[in-house]
Amino acid sequence: VQPVLTVFVDQIARNLGHVALISGAIFSASGLANIIAAPRLGKLSDKIGAHQIMLFTLIVAGILFIPQAFVHNPWELMALRFLLGLAAGGLNPSVNVLLKKITPSNLTGRVFGLNMSAAYLGVFGGSVLGGQIAGHFGVRYVFLVTGALLLMNAIWVYFKVYGKLQREKLLE
Repeated sequence: VQPVLTVFVDQIARNLGHVALISGAIFSASGLANIIAAPRLGKLSDKIGAHQIMLFTLIVAGILFIPQAFVHNPWELMALRFLLGLAAGGLNPSVNVLLKKITPSNLTGRVFGLNMSAAYLGVFGGSVLGGQIAGHFGVRYVFLVTGALLLMNAIWVYFKVYGKLQREKLLE
């Protein structure tokens, strides 16, 4: 979404001016919310399990992307991006906890390095895909596709991670 965010803000701003400034504020809203939520969701994951936080935040993030496609002004988009940041704050801590749990100690550095590489590959691929979707279908479709991808990821996490961890917990 980030590569097309300024274009989208320009489309919905309706002569507000300072599109770059407004886009920066909208982009920053999710970062600010992430700063607020990440420590709290990390603490909660210690209590209830990282897999539960990861599943919940994927679902909420996927759902929150969809209405972003239908906003009519930048302030609505900013509010939704802030809520998205609150949800997304639980993803990185949860992934890191789960990686640490399943990784042998002699491979931890390598696995975390691969995780970071995969994250940047996602930024690269997402930017290219988002640009292609925006170019062919319109900017609003980038939000819909991103939401759908997050929800599909949540389904995958449920069956491959959450379900497996829940079954292991029952066997203990």
